[in-house]
Amino acid sequence: RLLFLHLCVHETTQHIRVNSSPFSTAVCTLVFSEPEGYIDSNDDPPLPDGELVHCTYTVTVYRGYGVELQVKSVNLSDGEQLSIRSADEHGAMLVLANQTLLVEGQVIRSPTNTLSVYYRSGPEGAMGTFQLHYQIFRLSCSLPKRPHFGEVSVLDLLPGGSARFHCHMGYHLQGQPVLTCLNASLPVWSGKEPSCRALCGGTVKNATVGRILSPSPHHGPNSTMERSCSWSLEAPKDQRLHLHLERLALGPTDRLVLWSGLDAGSVVLFDSGRGGQIPFEGVISEGPTVRVQFITDQPNHNTGFNVRYEAFERGHCYEPYLQNGNFTTSDPLYGVGAVVQFTCDPGHSLEQGPPVIECISARDPYWNDTEPLCKAQCEGDLTGPGGVILSPNWPEWYGEGEDCSWRIHGGEDKRVLLDVQLLNISDSDMLTITDGDEVTTRILGRFAGGSGPFKLSSSTPDLTVSFHSDPAGLVFGKGEGFIINYMGDTYKFESVRILCVSLHCKPEGGHAPSQKHIAPLPPFPLRDFTCLRMRSQVPKMTTIYIQRQRRELPLDVTALC
Repeated sequence: RLLFLHLCVHETTQHIRVNSSPFSTAVCTLVFSEPEGYIDSNDDPPLPDGELVHCTYTVTVYRGYGVELQVKSVNLSDGEQLSIRSADEHGAMLVLANQTLLVEGQVIRSPTNTLSVYYRSGPEGAMGTFQLHYQIFRLSCSLPKRPHFGEVSVLDLLPGGSARFHCHMGYHLQGQPVLTCLNASLPVWSGKEPSCRALCGGTVKNATVGRILSPSPHHGPNSTMERSCSWSLEAPKDQRLHLHLERLALGPTDRLVLWSGLDAGSVVLFDSGRGGQIPFEGVISEGPTVRVQFITDQPNHNTGFNVRYEAFERGHCYEPYLQNGNFTTSDPLYGVGAVVQFTCDPGHSLEQGPPVIECISARDPYWNDTEPLCKAQCEGDLTGPGGVILSPNWPEWYGEGEDCSWRIHGGEDKRVLLDVQLLNISDSDMLTITDGDEVTTRILGRFAGGSGPFKLSSSTPDLTVSFHSDPAGLVFGKGEGFIINYMGDTYKFESVRILCVSLHCKPEGGHAPSQKHIAPLPPFPLRDFTCLRMRSQVPKMTTIYIQRQRRELPLDVTALC
């Protein structure tokens, strides 16, 4: 039950002068311990005109649970203050949001079992209104950040769960590959999230497929010293190596050299210091070995290179590669005449290359064109039974100043179900989900920062997902992105009327108390009828009936609410 403590203390000894007029201060403290409820400024008793108000609303729930707050409405004037506060794992106060960042539909979660709302009226006693809905949720470890140039798979965010990290091809994991969620009352990961780094040089024996990358920036006393990195690749016997220049953005003093062999007198396949056209289609070694050397005097800048290599047999084309996609081939050995067709993973589309390539030239086989790229899109009109929405440039991190919108139409007599598998964006970025078409819209939620998996559903066949990233993203840090699955769910929306029968009901028009009081409601899915939210209109002992297809089905208000 609700524990409601309202202390209103008039401090007549303290005065605040505004425009040379005295104002007394009213201090109120309200404490909530129910698992769900509302914080509503209209529930407070009226105060004398010109009185200043300082109110603190505190919600405390069981240890191991947190408080989720959703903004229903905020209407404040200049000078009023409203802030959402909690405490970190050390007990220090943590401001989660304030009036400048609060918008309707926004969801805020506390990291502990306590959350407080602080309100202060304006300097002249001006008082606006606000309504906040809160409910409990099971505390869990925060969603671990995906390492840049790596992946993380989370088995469970609850205590006892684990997160496993691995790096993309060419990068090496620095740190623990597995973290465990500890401490049931205040969950925390067992260690720091690892990182993925590209190393300076190395030797690869029995090289079949992989990547060589320019070394990751090194922060330390020797970070500005000249560095020379050398890699040796040795493919299986009687095979050759294809080297594909995926990225080449060298500084004015950088140099990248590729040799067909490990000896000093080996044939040079590519030398950036000689100028000329860059062979983005790649180069092929004469034998099974290749040496790569990279020289730079600015190892901390954003320039560098990516070289992907594949080993293949003579008389064949090398095996194609497509990140974030797949391909089919008419010849798994990639001989002359082999045709390869590319397709992208859901949420991506083909760019910068044809969807079909062919292996040609019997004397020295090669592909007639380069492989395409698959990139996550920033917008789209989506239909069909289901699909996925990815943050721009996924699986890489999204950029600053993104403005994306995806419109989903589930079809007639359907609603749209969203399964948010990953949401890890910056606190200054915003993901907004709205229900309805362009004429009638309703905000289902606004989200910033990180969140565990959750689900949402529309009440109409149309739903829109919008994403905006801060143009000054470097100030607040970048986010990882998001993965949202969507699907259409078929069932009919019905017009439902609520009828109550009780001596405590107040019928319209002054009819006898035993008569039915009819309260029409707009159409909504019947199986979503989980709580009436009519506590102020319907007494606790009222029996509720749903009139559906000319039949009255009794429901218990206590069970529903």
